[in-house]
Amino acid sequence: MQRMLVAVAVLVLSLAIASVALGGVYTYAGPKQWSAGQGAGSYYSPDWLANYFATYGSGYDKTVTFIDNKQYAWHNTVRNTKSVTETYSDYGMTDKGHCKAHVTGFWGSCSVR
Repeated sequence: MQRMLVAVAVLVLSLAIASVALGGVYTYAGPKQWSAGQGAGSYYSPDWLANYFATYGSGYDKTVTFIDNKQYAWHNTVRNTKSVTETYSDYGMTDKGHCKAHVTGFWGSCSVR
């Protein structure tokens, strides 16, 4: 039964990501199972507008942010337990999306657009 639930979770996440992908979204991590402290990042680009960490369900503590390519500082960091955690890039910056899990055992994906 647990395998079936995981398979359904992966399928739902994949479909959600695929539907968003048609709008110019680049998924840089997942869908996968996350562990506490695990992070991932996209490549640097001046074109990123938003960064998302989508999970199957809510209640999972996670962070999304943008990291600039000059000082490597974090910008517009958001941490919460919503099913989709999102943040937006500052205008004119060359940055990369970064996401981080703070708990173990949930399925999710990180994407930028």
